[in-house]
Amino acid sequence: MRQSFRICMKSLLLVLFVSLPAHGGITYVDATTGNTTLANGSAYSPTATRIDNDNEWSARTFGNNANVYTANDNNAIPGEDAPRLRTTITGLVPGQSYAVYVYFWGAGTSTNAEWDIQAGVSESSMTVFSRTNATSLGDGYVDDGTVTNSTAFTTPVMVEEGNRDLLQASLGNLVADETGAIRVFIDDLPGNDDRTWYDGLGYGPPATEPPLASSLFVEVAPNGTWTWFNDERAIFHQGSFFCGYVKSNGQYGVTRYNPADGSTTHMILSTTVSQQIDDHNNPSLTVLPDGRLLAVYSKHSAQSQLYHRTSLVDDPASDSDWGGEVTQATPAATSYANTYRLSAEGDRIYNFHRCINYNPTLTRSSNLGATWDTPIQLIQTGTGSVRPYPRYCSNHSDRIDVLYTDGHPRNQNNSIYHLFYQGGNLWRSDGTLIDTLANAPIDHDAGERGSVVYPYSDSAWGAGQGPDDWIPSGRAWTWDIHYGTDGNPVCAFQVQVGTDATWSTSRIYYYYARWTGTGWQRRFIAQGGRGLYAAESDYGGGMAIDPVHPNVVYISTNAASPFALADIQNVPLSAGSRYEIWRGVTLDGGLTFTWEPVTQNSDANNIRPIVPENHGYDRAVVWNRGTYNTYTSFSTKVVALFENDLRVVSMNSNVPTVSLAWKSSPGRYYRITASEDLADFGMVAAENIPSGGASTSLSFDVPAALSGKPRAFFRIEEQ
Repeated sequence: MRQSFRICMKSLLLVLFVSLPAHGGITYVDATTGNTTLANGSAYSPTATRIDNDNEWSARTFGNNANVYTANDNNAIPGEDAPRLRTTITGLVPGQSYAVYVYFWGAGTSTNAEWDIQAGVSESSMTVFSRTNATSLGDGYVDDGTVTNSTAFTTPVMVEEGNRDLLQASLGNLVADETGAIRVFIDDLPGNDDRTWYDGLGYGPPATEPPLASSLFVEVAPNGTWTWFNDERAIFHQGSFFCGYVKSNGQYGVTRYNPADGSTTHMILSTTVSQQIDDHNNPSLTVLPDGRLLAVYSKHSAQSQLYHRTSLVDDPASDSDWGGEVTQATPAATSYANTYRLSAEGDRIYNFHRCINYNPTLTRSSNLGATWDTPIQLIQTGTGSVRPYPRYCSNHSDRIDVLYTDGHPRNQNNSIYHLFYQGGNLWRSDGTLIDTLANAPIDHDAGERGSVVYPYSDSAWGAGQGPDDWIPSGRAWTWDIHYGTDGNPVCAFQVQVGTDATWSTSRIYYYYARWTGTGWQRRFIAQGGRGLYAAESDYGGGMAIDPVHPNVVYISTNAASPFALADIQNVPLSAGSRYEIWRGVTLDGGLTFTWEPVTQNSDANNIRPIVPENHGYDRAVVWNRGTYNTYTSFSTKVVALFENDLRVVSMNSNVPTVSLAWKSSPGRYYRITASEDLADFGMVAAENIPSGGASTSLSFDVPAALSGKPRAFFRIEEQ
């Protein structure tokens, strides 16, 4: 869907312009107190009479007693700020995509007042629409009562009140959640004299173009994959994106991608001594205080040693920018690397790996990797074959969180637990002490454990219970953990039913959970489909939480209907069992999600999504695309989506020169067109403008045809 902006040099008014599909065949949903609440879900009723500057919505009554929600009706007294609303469309097919529209009113262009509305699928992503960038529904005169009682817009519509038009603006393709609902947030424009008259929503068949088309993807590396038990696999640093991976020939690589110019450089860290064809061995990347990078890696349980290299510069772009490979002995065969630098502990580096007794082990360095302390066993369980699978995250100051299982889901009926390290101690989620780190390992088998996030149970559900509680005989595996906006941890994990022997019918179920302050709230959010291959039936497509927007989760699934959650017994697979990436957004703390596809109708599998910290984009996800046979046989590339919603962030005019800066997306080109009266943007002010990465700016001259005119309008659009 094309998006662009117009800017009036005279009034400096900024409005999003969106091209719209035809409006025929759209089912209309009138906004009422039955389906429209405050943004947080609380009940809300507009005031019966219009009161200027009361910061509430009013119910504007037409001649047939049909109402619309209005704000700032008296534009002579600007400044009203009505509360944000949420309208819910129900009765849809779970997991199905719909084109969704918002309807509002606007006076004729001859009037002085502006008529605008803000709408979006999340509170953090609201789009401004006005009568100048929405489609009027025509010249047929019918009143609002006829509209609200209609099941579809089959004829043009206009209100019979003065010259006010019913306007339609597109929100794009949205996917109904597991309850068959789509939620849209609505707001006015506070602080100015713009009027907002909100009428309702509409939905119809989805647009043919997916919201996120494959042409938007960036190829980071032509050959690479990873396991999900090493982090940070990818980071943003010095304005570039650095990503580590294992190549199909067993080399461990790091790619530097520059979003500003689209350039990539590929570096090899491993030597013939350290490399191994095994996806478990991708490096972990950590930024040192002086900006250099530390990369730590190891073979997969093949040697009693780990390796690391440190960059010689703060922005490495070639093999020669790295120091030599350093070997560090370990007391047992080791796997994985998860490195975190805690600034509050004098920049001590914590490396979590699997080593002693095949259990989670911690090795620390107090001098940025020059030397390492004696490894510490963190958790004690079993006698060598039992191996908890942890995931880690850190605030990079004084805390590291651990999400872990009892063991491998192939071997143990396992639950998931959470603990965190802080101030020399290990704590449960509620802040109760487990033990000091000096006394590690904690004895898992004796009951020294973190807080339960997901409990294994082979019991059938009782009254009022279901998959949000547990899946009978379902074994769990960890995927990701980060911090919510409140600082409390949020996590993503899977539960599997079936075994390697029953791989063809085995199924995986995806969960999202958060610590509320008093307990772990978990929800079954999507069907994961089937594992990647029979010998590892528990290898799901993958899950990732966006650390910048922790209410956003990405999943890879080959389920035909990933968000049809009512039946966990009969879960059909997609055509060709193809794995696709989806993006889910929750606005109620993980209770419900709205989904959009990132990939669709792919000719290759899309698996193991990750989201780097501090990415600075509205949408950011990196994943593996290609053929994955086993963890030692794969042919995949690393691809990414880094995308910002197109919006102007600043403008300066010193006629005849105008300077604009806007949020942009890497790899795109932009055009700026001009108009005298908004009727036709036929003049090109600048074109073929390459993206500058996350933001782009340009200074350009006003077209000669507009010289001396009282005003000029400019529109930015993707070319």
